[in-house]
Amino acid sequence: MDAYVHAMLATGCLASAYYIGKYFEKHVFTKNIVESILGCILENLEKDGFIATELDKDGDKELILVSEIVAKALREAKETP
Repeated sequence: MDAYVHAMLATGCLASAYYIGKYFEKHVFTKNIVESILGCILENLEKDGFIATELDKDGDKELILVSEIVAKALREAKETP
């Protein structure tokens, strides 16, 4: 395969991937699907201990800063003799 054939194949693959992505964006993926995927990812991360969340007053999950978690752990360690 010479350079010209390789360049044409690569360009064709990139162009087809672009147009396939545009098609799926318009026709297949909706906001609900993306929200459910992200929700599942966040739930798994929380379950495995990689992130920490808390419920706010509206019932939505909110990420907790790592510095708050560390500060709370240090306060609790000082209180416990």
